[in-house]
Amino acid sequence: MVLVPIAAIINPRSANGKTGRIWPEVFRELQQAFGPIQVFNTQAPNHAIELSAQAVRTGYQTILTVGGDGTVSEVVNGFFQASPFAAPGTILGIIPQGTGSDFRRAIHLPLDTKAAIRALRAAEVKTIDVMRVSYRDWNGNLASRYGVNLASFGMGGAVAARANAASKVLGGKVSFLIATAAVAMRFSGNVVSLRMNGSELLDVAIQNVAVGNGPYHGGGMWVCPRAILDDGWLDVTVMKKLFTWEILRDIAYLYNGRIYEHPKVRHYRVKHLQATSDQPTFIEIDGEPLGHLPLEITVIPRVLHVLVPPT
Repeated sequence: MVLVPIAAIINPRSANGKTGRIWPEVFRELQQAFGPIQVFNTQAPNHAIELSAQAVRTGYQTILTVGGDGTVSEVVNGFFQASPFAAPGTILGIIPQGTGSDFRRAIHLPLDTKAAIRALRAAEVKTIDVMRVSYRDWNGNLASRYGVNLASFGMGGAVAARANAASKVLGGKVSFLIATAAVAMRFSGNVVSLRMNGSELLDVAIQNVAVGNGPYHGGGMWVCPRAILDDGWLDVTVMKKLFTWEILRDIAYLYNGRIYEHPKVRHYRVKHLQATSDQPTFIEIDGEPLGHLPLEITVIPRVLHVLVPPT
């Protein structure tokens, strides 16, 4: 159920520049499917937040994102910037064009552009949870962000930073696999303190901690396989410190949905999580490397309206 008027926010640099190259054809397909669409092009990181907030305030009822998970995340942050004290009524639609495109997996949206547009034409609206995240940015300043899919810290933050800086010409899965292998060779782990739902502190030597509203990150890594977008909970996957040879030997666990069977993995469900460390511990939110610990995450239940393929 796509409501009008409609805006599209496009990141022409996503998918290694492919989005910009194919945009004229995608735009024709969208116009044929939905009629008039106002187009906004992002010019720099975080520009989609500003454009999204502007579109919401202007009265657009549906905003389509054309880009990757980072663009989706920025657009969602724009929703809340425009409507900070109430659930925004604007509907989010996604035309996946990014390197990882992990959020679209959670809502079972096809990666193929024409198939995604067909799915949106028949879509229904699903109201899902979001994460409110507080952390320290690269300059050490307190920052906040809304996350729609997954946040992680430890090796995941380092991998996201490397993958985002590298060429994406080989595609999402291969790019993240290469970044994972490269980081694993040098990553020595972090000792972090976790407080979940106000419980006592848990001190643990970690490889990575993933906090999932959705189940996937890193180009299809299935790190929170029990996460459900609209259940009011976040799934926490704590991966204890691994030797490099263990990571390379057991990397299949990241993709086969059996990660909780690994002897060095623990699973929790939370509504609130705090994490601190005396060591520099990098974070990523929806695939974007944004800073480091300390971090605080709270789930906000059923607040974001998203177009999903019909069940």
